[in-house]
Amino acid sequence: MASKILLSVFLLVCVGVSRSYIQTEHPQGDHHSTTSEGDLENACTRECPDFELLCSRPEYDVRRYKSALWVSTTMSDLSLSQASGRGRKRLHDYFGGANDKRLKMSYTAPLVTQTRAPSESPVREITVSMPLPTKVAKNPPKPRDPRVVIDLVPEVIMYVKKFGRRSPKVGFVADLEAKNFYKTLKATNEPLHENDGYYYIAQYDSSDSSDHNMYNEIGVFAMNERTYKWLEFNDLTADGQGLPKCLRGNDEAMVWEKMDQSDIPLLTREQCSTTYCQAPRKCPKFEREKVKGIDDKTIMLKYPKDVNDIQSLAYVPPTCYYDTAVHASASPLFKALNTSGITLSEVGVTITVAMEKRDELDGEKSCQKFFKVVFLTGGARGKGHQDVQMKKEAGLQTPKTLEAIHQEKTTGPSDYSKCFGGNAYYEPTTITSTAKMLMERLRDKKKCFLGDHISVVEYHPQSRLFDRYNEIDLDADLDCSDQEGRPPFTFHLPVSKDYSRTEARPSLGDRCDTHECPKITTIMGLENNLKIVEYAGNYFHSKSPSKSCSNTESHYKALNPLLSYLNGKNEDSSKIDMTKPLYGKLDLFGQRCEKVTTFGTIVPEKFADNPPKPIDDTVSFERSVVESRWFRSLYKGRYGSGELERHLNDMISDLDNLKPFGVEYNVQELWIGTYDDPGTEEGLFEFVIEGIRAPKESQGDDRSEETGEKRKEDTSDGKVTLPKPEGCRECATVYVTKNHSNFMELSSPNSRSLCHRTKLCGHPQTYGRQLIRPILGYFDGDNSANEKINNTGVPETYTKVYSAEEEQKGIAPCERAYMACVALSDEYKELPKPNGKGTWVGYFSYDKPLTNPEEKITYFLFPKKTEDKGEEPSDGDSNETEN
Repeated sequence: MASKILLSVFLLVCVGVSRSYIQTEHPQGDHHSTTSEGDLENACTRECPDFELLCSRPEYDVRRYKSALWVSTTMSDLSLSQASGRGRKRLHDYFGGANDKRLKMSYTAPLVTQTRAPSESPVREITVSMPLPTKVAKNPPKPRDPRVVIDLVPEVIMYVKKFGRRSPKVGFVADLEAKNFYKTLKATNEPLHENDGYYYIAQYDSSDSSDHNMYNEIGVFAMNERTYKWLEFNDLTADGQGLPKCLRGNDEAMVWEKMDQSDIPLLTREQCSTTYCQAPRKCPKFEREKVKGIDDKTIMLKYPKDVNDIQSLAYVPPTCYYDTAVHASASPLFKALNTSGITLSEVGVTITVAMEKRDELDGEKSCQKFFKVVFLTGGARGKGHQDVQMKKEAGLQTPKTLEAIHQEKTTGPSDYSKCFGGNAYYEPTTITSTAKMLMERLRDKKKCFLGDHISVVEYHPQSRLFDRYNEIDLDADLDCSDQEGRPPFTFHLPVSKDYSRTEARPSLGDRCDTHECPKITTIMGLENNLKIVEYAGNYFHSKSPSKSCSNTESHYKALNPLLSYLNGKNEDSSKIDMTKPLYGKLDLFGQRCEKVTTFGTIVPEKFADNPPKPIDDTVSFERSVVESRWFRSLYKGRYGSGELERHLNDMISDLDNLKPFGVEYNVQELWIGTYDDPGTEEGLFEFVIEGIRAPKESQGDDRSEETGEKRKEDTSDGKVTLPKPEGCRECATVYVTKNHSNFMELSSPNSRSLCHRTKLCGHPQTYGRQLIRPILGYFDGDNSANEKINNTGVPETYTKVYSAEEEQKGIAPCERAYMACVALSDEYKELPKPNGKGTWVGYFSYDKPLTNPEEKITYFLFPKKTEDKGEEPSDGDSNETEN
């Protein structure tokens, strides 16, 4: 039920695009169509719209109509038949020469009546439309009657049903046919993205009919590109949710074609419609007045009749692109409606606000524009405005530009507005051209407005195809008091790579049906197939046993031990099924002849609790950190062709653009996953980069004296963590419980460790090796079970302070006891006993054993004498030095 309700969110958005051919069969369909090919060919004696028959059922067809320009006229009337007759007359006048070129054009077919059954009022909005002849589509003649308009109707999938021959008049029969057709679609469980929404009566002149007989069809909106890409954005296409039933189960993703922007004429309006928002919509009520000095009837000053009448829900999507903003905002806003007391069918307006980024606030290299998407409705009774927050688990934030857009004040509720037609989602060029015209006219007349953002206002649900109504709104600054510091709006709306994509979007397909794959939880979709995800499961890893001079050589060195382990080179001689994908770590910064690579793959569930122990010490078992987040992007292409590098660069560029939203990543943890065999000509890959959680705001200046950088925090419990070296995956977390001016108090977690204690004397580097060697020998098999232990933590070395009491007792330095410990992984439940005698497990370092002392940072720990938190610590409590 929830998924069906979710899908209805699309009624607030628009329609699709393309051109093709008439096809009477489809491999997925029942070929006994309700509309025979001969009937339609006989009926369509003029130029008719191109469509593809996707599939058929006994009751109806599913067709895909290609994008085209249509001419329409709209009126409100009690009588469907009378309004249809008036509309037909206006269109015939236009085709007969009532246009600026006095051009007479051949009539096209069908004549389509667009309407919906009346709800609260018997008066309804009725639109009559005809396709424009293709030979005039690039430069159509302008109608003389301002009530006649030309629009682009994008590609759309429709449910279509033939009904009996009737007279040219469309009357009560149309409502009856629509009612029965909706019942049929619901009974067959077809998804309807707007229940009882607009329906379409298409009438064709039959070549063998009298003047009083027509070939009639009824159509209902199924979906369009905007619908499909929203489903795709939210991973709902894989199981067919939202698709017509006969299109489900096809592994190939749908590809949508768009009309080239250069082929779309500038579709302006001579006057604005007055019929664009009727029940059940609850449109806010606005007063409109002419702008003094401007004679353009499409430019008005508008303001709400009653501010308390308006309720709005707003969401700032983490994206740089206009089209992605639409897809990324629909679900969060719909979920917010559930608690607002407003149903989706009541929402009257969708607004997409495009804001120019401020470099001084959000940096020069981030998005050029940010977006806010708003659902607006009337009848709020003082409920006002609500900002819908991003998912907390995503760890994102709102860019500073958005917070400063009104500089914490408002210029008032008035807007300068210019109406335009067409489908706003598909025509970013039309939007920016309309905004430019509006700004130029206002500046010519010395009118002030906030010029760093525009609002794209859409009044119609996507199931309305013809004569759509949109506006460009600019916040009016009537006293010109709010002009300083605003960057000028650049006249384009950036769109993502997905917007103009002509191939299927990369998907896993059946790869995870034949192989076991990681369990991935999507936290949030971003843009260009980029997502924030969490991985669940444990992994086998293998590292290059030695350094190499090339990535290829390093990869082979790391991969061979892993493949050998999976093929049975382990203590149980067990063969382990290969899972997908195979991950390889990428080193972007390693120097020549210093290349070391890691490969990994998920542990199958069969071995998840007790994997066979490796024989090769370059192979290890690692438990995943569930709370870690990753940025993930799928890509389909050829390995070694340069395409992967380009995709990776694009992915990193997208992440950098999103830094104002709090996106941070660790490029040291960059992996490429391969889903297909190496010989596959075009394989599926994924890039994953570890995300860094943004630190919380803390009191005071808590910066490292070593680097001057602000310390990271563990966002799970608010504790500040001690900085770790980059790429250190097995380092224990040590917390800073208090930071003083020249030392810190630390809290180290409990852990099981292997330790060695002995009396040492001599140079620190010499006795350090003497201290650690027995531990390394234990891990290498010098233990009661002769067992190698590979997965260990970092060394911790503790020493006793040479106290005044010891000095008085005359204990020599060479008689002091030193001790070293290495933390052990939780996977080792039962450990073999040491062959020798060990002792006590202070200073410690995150660096590897035998690191040059001049290059390492060592933390010295001294026991605290009291647990009284209010007592001032002594100078010897805790200190940090570089050794």
